[in-house]
Amino acid sequence: MKKALLLTVFSLFFSMTYGQSFQVKDLSKSIGFWKGELTYLDYSSGKPYSMAANITLSLTQDQKGFIMLFEYPKEPQANAKDTTDVTGNLFGKDRIVAFNKEQNGDFQLITEVDGEDGNDNKKAVLRHTYLSISFYIPSKALHHPSHLA
Repeated sequence: MKKALLLTVFSLFFSMTYGQSFQVKDLSKSIGFWKGELTYLDYSSGKPYSMAANITLSLTQDQKGFIMLFEYPKEPQANAKDTTDVTGNLFGKDRIVAFNKEQNGDFQLITEVDGEDGNDNKKAVLRHTYLSISFYIPSKALHHPSHLA
């Protein structure tokens, strides 16, 4: 178990330190309208809960970031618009912990940011995974720091 944890920590450090650098143009395959789902832990049942989530992505006028329109068909009060720039090792305010790009343009981008979970208001690490594998799937995972130790 200790070896697996050490390997995981080393892999994460390696990907943060030596991962591929990228620019907004590396994510150009994601521009457009995408349907997907948001999954999070339902604290009352202890099981993952998924709901429909759509996103429309476009480039900012200066092409240094993204305009993201989030739509939740069953919870329209949660709809939001955000502009995210790529600067150094940051995707907006999130730390880029891994970026891998294939020759065909497919990519995986993983970011993390310190925050609070929405139900218990406990400190948490919010991890966002963006994938492009001939289609785009945004996902969001919530990890309490106690689960990372």
